[in-house]
Amino acid sequence: MDFLLSRIPVERAPEAERDLPAAAGDGGIGVVELDNGHKILLARAAAVGRGVLKREFLADVLAVNSSAVSWAYLIMAESLAASAAVEEGGFDYLLMDGSLYAKAIMLIHNLILTREFQSIFYVPEMIAALYALAHMLEKAEEAGIKTVFVSKDSRFKVLKEYAAFDILRGRLDEYIVERGLGWYSVMWLRRFRRAIFSAYQRLRGDGEARAALDALFRQSAADPVVLRRMEGRSYTTPMLLGACDAYMSYKGLTSVPRLLDAVEDRVEDALAFRGEQMGSAADYLDKARRALSTLPKVLMFYLKPAQGSEPLLVETPLPNSRMFDGAPVKAFYPQASADDVVSLLLAQYKDEAHYNYWLWYAHNVASFKSGQLAEYATYIKQMLRGAGVAVARRVKIALGL
Repeated sequence: MDFLLSRIPVERAPEAERDLPAAAGDGGIGVVELDNGHKILLARAAAVGRGVLKREFLADVLAVNSSAVSWAYLIMAESLAASAAVEEGGFDYLLMDGSLYAKAIMLIHNLILTREFQSIFYVPEMIAALYALAHMLEKAEEAGIKTVFVSKDSRFKVLKEYAAFDILRGRLDEYIVERGLGWYSVMWLRRFRRAIFSAYQRLRGDGEARAALDALFRQSAADPVVLRRMEGRSYTTPMLLGACDAYMSYKGLTSVPRLLDAVEDRVEDALAFRGEQMGSAADYLDKARRALSTLPKVLMFYLKPAQGSEPLLVETPLPNSRMFDGAPVKAFYPQASADDVVSLLLAQYKDEAHYNYWLWYAHNVASFKSGQLAEYATYIKQMLRGAGVAVARRVKIALGL
């Protein structure tokens, strides 16, 4: 994949490393199965730092199985714990585990698509998680705290696809190349996938083009594979990500009004599914509107903290920006300075396992150990025995921020 790396601009890390005041947030999920087929979902999160320790715990009964609802509750719990830390203050940087862009887009996909029928039941939870995430980002920006999302195990293919389509300029239909460079990821759309496969068969004699096309089809090769030969203490030039999701851009769902039209139908379906009054639909839609109107564009880059280490995916919100302002954006943004974030992360890096000591500590505080989950299971089953199934804490916690 070295031929792709040569197409990606890379910066050298600053010499000075500053361990500035920071807090970090992470969470964990546990599931307890009940005899009646229901499940109890447990989500807990912690925000930690010097003089900072905030915890959040959410529990709910899952009457309908859905893989998406676990992510919604995890994001909800993490955002609530981080919001509590922001309110207390005393730090300049808030480090969050995972990808901001992936979390936002995953939640929105579950609000507008019917990938999993059971997910319709949990549309209110998806809205609550999106609202909690957006609210936390807004509070941090107002407090002058820079939020930094760090992902140790990224499966993104943003830079890989950019480099491949950059090679294919003049060799592939210009419309497809421009969409490939400006959206993420056209390989999810059948129309583009068929055209790219046709080009793969046509360009048999062009070795470089064939290699670029092969990289597009190799979905197992994510950005960390392409960036493996980056020098230690270097990072990719920040890339600006707006509403560049390929499906949403293709359908014109890059503005808040268009997205809300799609969400409205799903809210009505969810309330009917749950047997709730339709009068609450306006409340959910208002929370969705506020969240979608608040989510910022994202500055994304990869940082390789040491030779031989895996690159970290790093994302920060672009101040005073809005993700869904109507224009899909995916482009390198060299005018964005990342030196302070790079310096902070290098100062807090120890090794592969302890890639950031505050995030490592938050993970250990928040994650469920096997013994702890067994204790929860025993307590919950005793509590529910003979009393029926009752909800401990519901989505209304996040909606009532």
